[in-house]
Amino acid sequence: MTSDPYALWDAAYVLGSLSAVQRREFEGHLPGCDACRRRVSELSGLPGLLALAGDDGGVPAPETAGVPAVPLYAGLAAKVAARRRRWMLAAAAAALVLAGTTAGLTSALESVTAPPPLAATNSPAGVPLTFSGAQSRGMTATGTLAGHAWGTQVDWHCTYPAGAYAGGAAGSDFVLVMVSTSGTETTLASWSAGPGSEVSPTATTATPVSAIARLDIRDSTGAVLLSAAP
Repeated sequence: MTSDPYALWDAAYVLGSLSAVQRREFEGHLPGCDACRRRVSELSGLPGLLALAGDDGGVPAPETAGVPAVPLYAGLAAKVAARRRRWMLAAAAAALVLAGTTAGLTSALESVTAPPPLAATNSPAGVPLTFSGAQSRGMTATGTLAGHAWGTQVDWHCTYPAGAYAGGAAGSDFVLVMVSTSGTETTLASWSAGPGSEVSPTATTATPVSAIARLDIRDSTGAVLLSAAP
């Protein structure tokens, strides 16, 4: 049994369900934990699995003992993946029994044990994002959009220079808001930062790159500080 108190925070982080305080705490933990960084990378396609399971992402689960509730989603995704693997194994076995090839059955079972990697379909190698805005308060940000079969992964990096950032010495709360081509606004992530700090969050959405009009970094009042368009 793991002794890492953050072992169950990875799915909540990827889905943007951590509070601003929890997100900052987890990001402070990530640089020193290879296991958590690996799990965050592996869960980047979680929203697509939830969509396949018919989950609308709008029903929160209760939190217990200070652990984010999103591991419930991870369990759902695991069930979807297990069901898909069982179907693939049964189909391969049936086809090869008809062919009467025992050696071929062994090879086929090995080939479907793990699902194939998700191919990038919306963008070839990631769409760069350059954020700009008249109300940046000294904050700068860059990022990328990576298109996948299940949707889009958003990675961005924010810098709050000491002596240049005018957001307050105690730090401020921020959100990343996606605006679709149809005008729908969706909050993808939240975090906190102050002068002299840098953050590199990650978020995912089932919306394809082609349907994203822009991404806004906004403060707790809803004011748009920086924007970037794909």
